[in-house]
Amino acid sequence: MDGQFLDQDVEHFRAIRPTAENIVNFIWQRLPAKMGGGRLARLRLQESARLWVDKCLDENQNLMRLTRCYEFAAAHRLHVPQMSAADNEALYGKCNNSRGHGHNYGLEVTVEGEPHADTGAIIAPGELDAIVEEQVFERFDHKHLNEDCAEFSDLVPTSENLARVIFEQLQARLQTSGYRLAKIGLHETQKNYFEVEA
Repeated sequence: MDGQFLDQDVEHFRAIRPTAENIVNFIWQRLPAKMGGGRLARLRLQESARLWVDKCLDENQNLMRLTRCYEFAAAHRLHVPQMSAADNEALYGKCNNSRGHGHNYGLEVTVEGEPHADTGAIIAPGELDAIVEEQVFERFDHKHLNEDCAEFSDLVPTSENLARVIFEQLQARLQTSGYRLAKIGLHETQKNYFEVEA
């Protein structure tokens, strides 16, 4: 496959689309199930820094996960109104600054399923992008979470809570379109990563 025009040079892809999902299945079928004392348990095809497909050893041999990455910016202040100023300062430190502070969040959205027979995709990238735009960017991008977002009127906008809210929003929207959200990952900083899984 290396250096080939898959549609034309690889017989297998003359009949089916060479999507990342179909390429993963193609490779999976050609690798030996047992290698030395081990077995093939997981295969990841990283199409770009922002998109990859994983397949794991499973009863349903065609089930896989597609992950797309996004970025958005938001500000927040970590503060519990029922607590004293000293207790808030002790709990949240500089994140309790009365003016708030901001992050460039990295968001990983993972959808699980079987590739569609006709399209070869678990979900069309444009469709997933539109759902993330609607459920995440329109709600949270370039917003002050405490002041601009109803979801945080009574909820401290820690990254743990933000990850949970994003997961719930995306899960509900994807389910109505017939897709299964497997997990989301939220990078607050290079050191802080939060994950919510179904």
